[in-house]
Amino acid sequence: MIVVTALFAVHDLSAQRVVERRTESSELRRDQMHIRYRVAKWNIDPHYMNNTDSLAHIVDWIDGVKRDSTVELVSVEFCGAVSPEGSVRFNRWLSNARLQTLERYVRSRIKIPENIIVRNDHYIAWSELYDMVAKSNYANKEEILAIISSENRSKGEVLDSRIGDLKRLDNGITWRKLFRDYFIHMRNAYTVLVTKRKIVNVEYMEQQEGLQVKPLSFPGPQMDVTAPHFTSPLVEAVAQAEPEKRYMYVKTNATSLALLQANIGVEFDMGRYLSFYLPVTYSALDYFSPTVKFRTFALQPELRVWPLKNQDKLFIGAHLGFAYYNYAFNGTYRYQDRDGTSPTLGGGLSLGYRLPISRNKNWKLEFALGVGAYPLDYDLFINEVNGPLHESRKKTYIGLDNALIGISYRIPIKTVHPKK
Repeated sequence: MIVVTALFAVHDLSAQRVVERRTESSELRRDQMHIRYRVAKWNIDPHYMNNTDSLAHIVDWIDGVKRDSTVELVSVEFCGAVSPEGSVRFNRWLSNARLQTLERYVRSRIKIPENIIVRNDHYIAWSELYDMVAKSNYANKEEILAIISSENRSKGEVLDSRIGDLKRLDNGITWRKLFRDYFIHMRNAYTVLVTKRKIVNVEYMEQQEGLQVKPLSFPGPQMDVTAPHFTSPLVEAVAQAEPEKRYMYVKTNATSLALLQANIGVEFDMGRYLSFYLPVTYSALDYFSPTVKFRTFALQPELRVWPLKNQDKLFIGAHLGFAYYNYAFNGTYRYQDRDGTSPTLGGGLSLGYRLPISRNKNWKLEFALGVGAYPLDYDLFINEVNGPLHESRKKTYIGLDNALIGISYRIPIKTVHPKK
């Protein structure tokens, strides 16, 4: 329905007598915004696809609607969905978990009355998959559509029978194509906002004979304000996935700098979960006295695992340690690897945390502690200038081998396009 508002300018205001008639009607509008999830995951990863912008848009949109006095927020629907692979029991749980994570995120940032919230963990969105396949150019799409539209014959918590039927087509070729082309768009949660806007039609009627009126026109197209604004997010979402970036981090350890040890480290993303870190430390200084020193040349390559897959927050590391050393603490002895040619080689584990400290998230602050075991073969010298050799010893050190307060800057080095 096209709503057109006509206004008239009256040339003879003294002769004007008009009657204003106002009628009110209402329309419902549905708007949806969605976020994406990785396979079998329910936690929100802001770095996956376009989730950061989507999450911000959801909150801004609801807040904007609540501030608009001409719009009434009728309902906010939270929905969860999964792709077909997986057991019935797990998929039901996963779709509900995705719904809840999105709802918690939104409601932690803006207040929504409980009585207008609708929840729909609609499990596997077979209808959306049907629509996407129907628009495809698959040679056997009629056979695929017949399976999708059939009923589930399985019982209990086993796989949906339609999954097995699809896997048997073309010895699994059809299933792999569906997995590649469409399943990535079915792993999501979304919110649907239903709003109502009041429309006021004002009609001016000439009541006095001879009244001169002139219509005023307004530029721009007329708008169909009653057309529904809703498309299934799963059908709409057959868009290209946002590429993921891999980074190199250049960093320094403030703890080592405090000990007057020059150091630099580089770290490389190796995937969603892994990175490789290589720090180098060197010092050839005495601490204002020949009997106090902490000289070393050390390498400590480390493989890091990031449980949250975004190279931020918590990480667990496994490292090797290699070091030449020459230490003295103003005591009786100075300790040096045997003949200056017997560096220690060991390794250990570390636990740390990294967080961004700049608006663009390129600057990072990092904390970590590590423990390890190292065989030592070293000489003891009398701790004085050119002090003589006292004795040689061997032992194994077990204890703290890393205390990191790091500052780093990340540099993009590669773009990876996720597989569909």
